[in-house]
Amino acid sequence: MMRGRFIGTLAVAGALLISACGGTPAAAPSAAPSGAPTAAPFQGTKTFAVSFTSIGLSSVPLLAAIDALRGSGFTITTPEIAESELSVEGTAKGDFAFSSGTTSAVLTAIEKGGKLKIIADRAANEWTVFAKKGLATCADLNGRKVAIHSTGAVSTAMLKNWVNTTCKGTPDYVVVPGSPNRLAALLANQIDASPLELSDSITLKAKGGDNYQLVTSFAQTLPNVHPTTVYGNADFIAKNPDSVKALLRALLTEHRKIAKEAGYLKTITLKYYPSTDKTTIDEAAKAYVDLKIFDVNGGLTEANFGGTIEFFTGAGSIKPGMTVGTAADLSFLQTVLGELGRQ
Repeated sequence: MMRGRFIGTLAVAGALLISACGGTPAAAPSAAPSGAPTAAPFQGTKTFAVSFTSIGLSSVPLLAAIDALRGSGFTITTPEIAESELSVEGTAKGDFAFSSGTTSAVLTAIEKGGKLKIIADRAANEWTVFAKKGLATCADLNGRKVAIHSTGAVSTAMLKNWVNTTCKGTPDYVVVPGSPNRLAALLANQIDASPLELSDSITLKAKGGDNYQLVTSFAQTLPNVHPTTVYGNADFIAKNPDSVKALLRALLTEHRKIAKEAGYLKTITLKYYPSTDKTTIDEAAKAYVDLKIFDVNGGLTEANFGGTIEFFTGAGSIKPGMTVGTAADLSFLQTVLGELGRQ
């Protein structure tokens, strides 16, 4: 303040001096334009909740993205919910701004009027079906205890579609929430077969050896189905567009680090899950990177998500008539890709 007053006094004194000498006072210079555009105000909130269900390796990039946002001034809570359907319900009610998980459960909720919009992939199709040794085919699973996550889970929809189209079999389906829990049940000889996430199938092979075998891989048989997506409360999304873009920007940044930086996925996995099996983490991380499970462009397009809707319609998860525009809002992803550039 003192420096400003001093400069102002000199300016006035100079003008008086010019006037006294008979000269014409110089016009006061106008303020120079800064040249930098004024930043638009943030359209949204930096305080919200993102719920998780059955957190595994496929959730790690989203957790890292949330931490990055926290470091830039966001306040984000991450409650863990027991079942996918409860997380979907809580997000539809507005208890959580965002969540991620089974696409079929989200589509079912939207069909019933749930205020939800899918905005990006969480992970590509990483699901496999493993069984005890000797159970090598679809027909071998008839009457056997086959564990599923829940009746509305995407892995359940893919499993039942495979069974119905391959052998029209009749397994004895039992609910065991969480791929890690189904892995433990297999190893404990409590079930005969189950869909497993990629990381858990690697652990099964490492710990179970020849006692278990791959029955089918949905990554190969259903590569265009997008089973796990990031979604949000439709009202929250409409009112907080910059919050949506911030989350997607942070998530794609993590996906791109995983693709480019050797060992990065292992590092952040051990950060969030220090108890991760050290004998399988290298193989699991390599498999996720090699198979490009975390898409650097967010995974979803109008075309492939339309195909995903067709699959779940055919599987009986939803009725015919669902459209991409009804179920998803991919405009935020397109905007972020416009900023970051496609890879």
